[in-house]
Amino acid sequence: MNILFVFSDQQRYTALGANGNKVVQTPNLDQMASEGMVCDNMFSNNPLCTPFRGILLTGRYGWKNGVICNEMEPFRDIPTLPSVLRDAGYHTGHIGVWHLGMPPYPEENRYGLDLLKAVHGIGGNYYDQSYHENDKAPIQTEGWSPTAETSFAIDFMKDHKETRGDDPFALFVSWRPPHWPYPAHPKEFEVYDPANMDLPGNVPPQMADFARQELTDYYASCTGLDAEMGRLLSALKDLDLADDTIVCYSSDHGDHLSSHGYGKPGDMWLHPHMRASKATPYDESAHIPFIIRWPGGTTPGTRTSTFMGAIDIVPGLLGACGVEAPEGFQGRDISPIWQGEESPVEPEHTPRANESVYLMNMGPGWPNREEWVGRWRGVRTERYTYARWYNNERHPWLFDRQEDPLETRNIAYSDEARPAVQEMEERLHRWMESTEDPFEYGKRGPRGFLDVGQRWFNQERYGKWSAS
Repeated sequence: MNILFVFSDQQRYTALGANGNKVVQTPNLDQMASEGMVCDNMFSNNPLCTPFRGILLTGRYGWKNGVICNEMEPFRDIPTLPSVLRDAGYHTGHIGVWHLGMPPYPEENRYGLDLLKAVHGIGGNYYDQSYHENDKAPIQTEGWSPTAETSFAIDFMKDHKETRGDDPFALFVSWRPPHWPYPAHPKEFEVYDPANMDLPGNVPPQMADFARQELTDYYASCTGLDAEMGRLLSALKDLDLADDTIVCYSSDHGDHLSSHGYGKPGDMWLHPHMRASKATPYDESAHIPFIIRWPGGTTPGTRTSTFMGAIDIVPGLLGACGVEAPEGFQGRDISPIWQGEESPVEPEHTPRANESVYLMNMGPGWPNREEWVGRWRGVRTERYTYARWYNNERHPWLFDRQEDPLETRNIAYSDEARPAVQEMEERLHRWMESTEDPFEYGKRGPRGFLDVGQRWFNQERYGKWSAS
């Protein structure tokens, strides 16, 4: 089977019609959901841009792959999803935002990718972007970057069919929107009215008008991406590849969009701890969409409530394609769940990954953000969200989502919550032990962040700030 894995940047779980949103218009993704499976409990284990990408590339958590924060490069001596697939005969490519290294991209900088067509920088500007193809000089494009990247992806599939049609392909397409700046989308998708934005109750009243306008632009970007997804799905059909291709859609993490009072890094009027559109244990940050259409695998129009993390995607895709995974991947093969099989029963001493997911933030978010969301580990179950911080720089969090689905009341210190705190702390320790997480005992540098041998991929610029 071929793989087409498409992911946006900062699109939270609720920003899809298929996930119950009655306002946002995502007809192509909704149709894809009706033809495949929706994973309702997929989470970004480390809800921050580069760490998520490191997990998706390597199938390992940051302390095992070297990517504990933004602007860090993965270790070079471990297998990656593209390298394993290429060894199995796949033609591999990545188009769009890379965020795991700096150009040029010769063979040794591509981690098993035959083609790396990466937007210049991290894609903060969404128009008229330049792209670095492997080790060639950059080429300039015109228009909205997701449109250009979609065209590149279609060209990849056409070229593959013409030149390597007997081989399978694995193509990863990474779009930067709906990440801020939110208004950076084509005007044709400005179909929303701020007055119709129904804000969740965890947005502070004083931020309501501001949040409605941001949500209006955010949804416009989501609808624009949906149109590009429609182009990709049509291309698969036109190229007679649809029946032989597993298609996934997801995002690297979510976006608070003012929920819980969080803003963005540039909102200098907020306390530094609140300038975080992501990287917290909150649902808006860590809960991400995930749709998979697997011809002959997923039953059309199905959903699963089994808990999954980004860490499970690599072994899951390999399992779906019948490719043996090497030692070292830290997730589990979730391809049987995608096929509708029951979740396996796990021994008591394990983290019980089918009913919980491990969440974390390991770094400051950017080299000079010393006062950001902090260093934390957490566990999410159907009922509870639990997190605690290293050195207790913030008090532990426990939210009972059954009684408080918007996570507005921290009950960690209430008498009635003591059994739940004990249960979640035990789960947390099982996750730490099973993943060999050095959170509590690992070597730390002057700023208190773990030292796992990580390296800034722009060392000249960022090396003066130690991530540890």
